[in-house]
Amino acid sequence: MLPRQLEPEVMDTREEAHEYNAMDNVAVNRLFADEVLSLIETAQPDSTARLTLIDPGTGTVLIPIEICSRNQQVQIIAADLATEMLKVAAENLRSAELTDRISLELADARQLPCADQSMDGVISNSLIHHLPEPLPILQEMLRVIKPGGFLFLRDLARPDSMADLESLVERYAAKETPHQRQLLHDSLHAALTLDEVRDLLTACGLPPASAQLTSDRHWTISLRLAHK
Repeated sequence: MLPRQLEPEVMDTREEAHEYNAMDNVAVNRLFADEVLSLIETAQPDSTARLTLIDPGTGTVLIPIEICSRNQQVQIIAADLATEMLKVAAENLRSAELTDRISLELADARQLPCADQSMDGVISNSLIHHLPEPLPILQEMLRVIKPGGFLFLRDLARPDSMADLESLVERYAAKETPHQRQLLHDSLHAALTLDEVRDLLTACGLPPASAQLTSDRHWTISLRLAHK
């Protein structure tokens, strides 16, 4: 088993923010949005009801834009600890004309800027692999979700070997810049395995089967909390 090798927790240089924003993640982001919108639609028979989600580790806010452009009833708090990411996110929001429904927050995922049980859902893509200790962040996400709300997280899954890791980088980043290829390499090396993710869920009293491998390089947690 390839040991986990952490990368910097916060990507906060101008170069990193622009490189991240320029990576070709359109298909991955669209699939993420598809699944979040499906969760919303199956749980909300009243299509006129407003929902508020929070997206910790939003990066350059591309996924919230994808979601809000396709569902007019969703509002999203897009939070990140990287000021340079949020600067690019603000540019993307203005271009998408969604500043009225997506708000940017400079915030640590360890202390989300919302009250207990105030969010209809928490979504996050590619945050967990940045964190040395993911458990407190998962517990914080659960704190803010309303009874009956949902959690939808997706991240990279650490490969079994360095050869597998290099194969994934070649498959998915061969046409990217050297820096972008290195970003993917480092992220895969810092990611959790499916078993590690399931251990986190067990520690939170959640069903470990809520986490599944959903591609050759991703795991996903998709679950809805019980109504009280």
